Amino acid sequence: MTSKEHLSKHDREIAAIRTLLKAGMSLLNRNQEQINHLAKDLRELAAAQKRTEAALKAFIESRQASNGHSKRKIDLQ
Repeated sequence: MTSKEHLSKHDREIAAIRTLLKAGMSLLNRNQEQINHLAKDLRELAAAQKRTEAALKAFIESRQASNGHSKRKIDLQ
């Protein structure tokens, strides 16, 4: 193998490695975007859960208030 052929082979290998690196970086960027989107969704879900818990607690407390009348208590356990 001549020096010119050897150099040409290495140039092709380097070009292939660059192509692989570009594809890998593209995948990493796409994965990071998906992770960011999921993190946002998780934060929204946590906030909704807190609102639901507060509403449930208010509902349970409203059912326990007697206001002069006896009401059946809800057993959630």
